[in-house]
Amino acid sequence: MSQKRLYVMNFSSFGVIGLMLMALSLTKPSASFAQCNASDFELLCNEGDMVNDAVFDCGFSCFLSSDITACFAQCIGESLPQMSEGCVTCFAEQSTCVSNNCFFACAFGSEADCEACVAQNCQSNFEVCAGVVDLDQDGESSICDCNDGDASVYPGAPGMGEGVDNDCDGVISDEEAVACPLDLDGDLAVTVSDVLTLLSEFGCAQDCNNDVSGDGQVSVADVLALLGGYGMTC
Repeated sequence: MSQKRLYVMNFSSFGVIGLMLMALSLTKPSASFAQCNASDFELLCNEGDMVNDAVFDCGFSCFLSSDITACFAQCIGESLPQMSEGCVTCFAEQSTCVSNNCFFACAFGSEADCEACVAQNCQSNFEVCAGVVDLDQDGESSICDCNDGDASVYPGAPGMGEGVDNDCDGVISDEEAVACPLDLDGDLAVTVSDVLTLLSEFGCAQDCNNDVSGDGQVSVADVLALLGGYGMTC
């Protein structure tokens, strides 16, 4: 599975001026915990590039402002009105951390150098502030994991045939649907229609479509198996 990267501003493209802007526009970080809500996570998961662009643009637009902090807050609020104030605070604190610990790596090093420095020095504090976790240890953080209590559920996960949306796409696919081998006509119930479908192939000994017993043929064993599940719904 691919790990969805925690959203981090691309400081390597921000450059020296951008980093200085962020350092100037932010106040002393405060201790914050789990400030990003479910709507914030949805925004970060689905619109990460848009968030990144907004932070970048606001930093430069507020460079000559007499009150950079107020300008930056107002700009972000107008650009990303759907992001909560608490979550914005977490990004502010991370920005301060990056400017304090990774200035040279991000301003003069490669993008990989910058990312490595941020991951080592600032990422864990951001995760605490934002409330980002991976409780089920499936390699996907709670930003995009639609069920962080089930390791079989994460974006891109294969279907398990348990009636669960394993891949978090909001749809129960054929692979995710509960297997129902006795429902021969696909109406999600075992009824007279399924009995008639089986009897229409009774005696088949090769390449049988309705071999519910798995013995390679349609015989009395299949009839008994079908009757054993008669009336069930899938």
